[in-house]
Amino acid sequence: MEVTAHDPLLQLAQSAPLRKYPKGQILFYEGDSPTNVYVLKSGAIKIYDIDDKGNERIVHVISPPSLFPAVLFFSQAEASNTFYSTLSECEVYVVSADLVRRKLEEDNSFTRYCLKWFAEDTREIMIRMASLEKSDAREKLLVALRFLAFMHGTPTAKPGWRRVNFAVSHQLLADMIGVTRESTTLAMKDLQKDAVVTHPKITTLDINTEKLVEFLGE
Repeated sequence: MEVTAHDPLLQLAQSAPLRKYPKGQILFYEGDSPTNVYVLKSGAIKIYDIDDKGNERIVHVISPPSLFPAVLFFSQAEASNTFYSTLSECEVYVVSADLVRRKLEEDNSFTRYCLKWFAEDTREIMIRMASLEKSDAREKLLVALRFLAFMHGTPTAKPGWRRVNFAVSHQLLADMIGVTRESTTLAMKDLQKDAVVTHPKITTLDINTEKLVEFLGE
């Protein structure tokens, strides 16, 4: 999604305090009870939990402009059931939850915008979650790459290619698809041979969307 100054979320938050966070900063821990709503102006934030073995399982990665935790403006949940951590340097507006709720009640166009955003975000989560049932690491990885390319990528000078807007390691991909880093590395090597991905720098990820769509059968 292209971010502009006219975006309804940014307009709502324009008079709110703006905080800057470095990469790797945990914003919320599981069990925290945030009292404000946050609007992501720039950067990327991962939402994840930790399994019994201490492994991260990434539920979602949000890009600007986004509201989080979304549950705060759709329900009265008392505590977060996931962690929120920055994947890159981020700028975040801190907005009163009451202000957001009043805006939802009084402004139908804002409500429609939020519902559309929430529906699209949920759809992406469901597509990724469904892919985790596949047994093949390559198939899981293709779906994750689709999400990164179209939700977090920008076009490069090469036609059909998109570059992910934050550093992507094999461990991050492994945490997204629920397999080992070693399996992810092998699958990525295959996809690089098939010209689906390339690494112009160590953690810079470029994705060939034409090839990607071809392999996904879309």
